Amino acid sequence: MNYLPLNLTLVFCLIPLTYFSIAPETYGINKKKKEMDNGSLLFDFANNAPKQNWIVVNDNVMGGRSEGGFSFKKKCLLFSGNTNTNGGGFSSIRTKPSDFGLGEKEGLHIRFKGDGRTFKLGVRLEGKSVSYRSNFTTGNGWQEAKVPFDNMDVTWRGRPLSKAEHPLLKSKIRSIEFMIYDKKDGPFKLLVDWIKSY
Repeated sequence: MNYLPLNLTLVFCLIPLTYFSIAPETYGINKKKKEMDNGSLLFDFANNAPKQNWIVVNDNVMGGRSEGGFSFKKKCLLFSGNTNTNGGGFSSIRTKPSDFGLGEKEGLHIRFKGDGRTFKLGVRLEGKSVSYRSNFTTGNGWQEAKVPFDNMDVTWRGRPLSKAEHPLLKSKIRSIEFMIYDKKDGPFKLLVDWIKSY
């Protein structure tokens, strides 16, 4: 009968224990790194049916003549159209109502590519008709912007309102919105790679 040396036997016995003691920690590090890389991702437009999450609201709701809408190109959101200041001058797209869990977040972070025009990023609250928005400018190539919720102005049908009377309750955010209303006529185009919270 053959016998393994005692010290060699202990090595074979300890290998599985060592593996199981290290593996969970390594997995945790990798998982954390992945979460950090992704941030708090809300949309990356890579799923099979992203169009089901968005709707269009243009100035035709008030008799305007602007045209705009959304499509998806190379796993990006494309917001495009043509604004006409004779009767409104705005176009917008927004998400269907959903709880994004933004109660403890400071704002939204987007990666985008525009055409030089100024756009707005905003949110809407549950049960409220007012909007909260901030401007962001576009230039050449891909850009990123962080938009704090505290910097968003509150309006109702384009009319400024008091933040004190209409506070932005982050836990009640139910819709995210892109809008163009820069008081200019002509075509516009905005590509959005992703939307995150921070």
